[in-house]
Amino acid sequence: MKKRKFLVGTILVSMLCVIGFSACGKNKEEEKVSTNSSKKSEDAVAVYFTKENLFYQSALEEYQRKNGVELNLHVFETEEELAKQYAAEGMTASGADIVLCGKNSSLNIEKLALEDTCLDLTSYLEQDKQYREENYCRAVLDAGKLNEKQYILPITYDLGFVVMRKEVDDLCENILTSQSTCYDFYKNLLACQEILYNSEEIRLGLCFPSNSTEELLLYVYYISGLDLTDGSEVVADAEKVQAICDFIQSGQKEFQDKLDEMKNAGQKSALLTGYQLLYGNPAAIVRQQEYAYEALFETTIDYFMVPSELSGEFHATVRDFGFISTKSNHKEQAYQVLRYLMDYDFYKLGIVYEEGVPVNQNNFESQFQELCGMTKVTIGNKSKQVSTMSEELKKKLKEQIEQVHSASFPCPDEEQIFVESMTDYVNGVASFESCFQQMCNRLSIYLKE
Repeated sequence: MKKRKFLVGTILVSMLCVIGFSACGKNKEEEKVSTNSSKKSEDAVAVYFTKENLFYQSALEEYQRKNGVELNLHVFETEEELAKQYAAEGMTASGADIVLCGKNSSLNIEKLALEDTCLDLTSYLEQDKQYREENYCRAVLDAGKLNEKQYILPITYDLGFVVMRKEVDDLCENILTSQSTCYDFYKNLLACQEILYNSEEIRLGLCFPSNSTEELLLYVYYISGLDLTDGSEVVADAEKVQAICDFIQSGQKEFQDKLDEMKNAGQKSALLTGYQLLYGNPAAIVRQQEYAYEALFETTIDYFMVPSELSGEFHATVRDFGFISTKSNHKEQAYQVLRYLMDYDFYKLGIVYEEGVPVNQNNFESQFQELCGMTKVTIGNKSKQVSTMSEELKKKLKEQIEQVHSASFPCPDEEQIFVESMTDYVNGVASFESCFQQMCNRLSIYLKE
């Protein structure tokens, strides 16, 4: 199961087509990719990554120029091909020194650490005079640890949040709040949806397309920080799993009933959402939405981070990360490369929308200040002046980024089992009990493999 960034609604999709940061630099499709490293020195550090993550290429090329060193850059078409190659090489010194992963990684990070595939980087960090733990998001760093040892270095992470028009928030009597549990937050979303569907603001309602079950299940799975296993046995909480599924089931039914009603009344025009469930870098996307709503609709927005299981705390999913092979013959050099990437400011590549929140909090602060102060946007072939980010949003974003208290890596196999098992319940095909039991049984078999 691939981790996918998706949008519930139509506004953001259309906006992305016509609006871009004037600060954006390189187009990553225009960057050259060198997949043939056979001419490079065998003594050079070998780095594996994919074409889906070309920003690594630019950063690594800059590293070579700055430090006068040579790297063997191996660029794969997909994460699956990278994982297959890495598995085929096994634990040999002739393969990758560094493996860089992104949002579609199919590698099971926990198993790699348990099987002594990833180098323990704890002593390297302790001896690194340039490293200061307080400069990084602690919760995200901790996700890369096993038994208090750092095996993975996170680079960016994603968060779940809702962006809405101020008018919609007022219409819903401001019932959404991040100071709740994620399950109460879902209930409030459904309450907002009902209010919108029973008002003249129907065209500003929340969309739950009937074909989005899998995407929505994945979305709430990520932001809830739901534990399905502890790595050795199934620990899934039935009540919390059902709360997630009921949220999606109820939302889709409400949407489909209202859509059918509109069709029967002869209304054919598409719904225009007043708010959307989103996932990624909230600082970048919220700012984008703010100036887009101002430029296109002359209105303002608000946003809410979706809380985790604990009120007022937020769960992150590690997006981009890297590790070093225990069989590497260039461990110290590889560590220096990986640390460079951890501190690299990818904003200057002009791809801030496409990447997650930097784990380096200084990089985040730098990006955030530039985003807040931006006043010129491009809409089609025209430029337009907009206001700087509102002080209210600036304060809210800063405070909530500091409240990220838990994080996890994507686990493709567990995600696939969760989604496939619970889809039938959400779609009304089977009972919750049977779907939940099927999920637990499949997870148990998976953990024994």
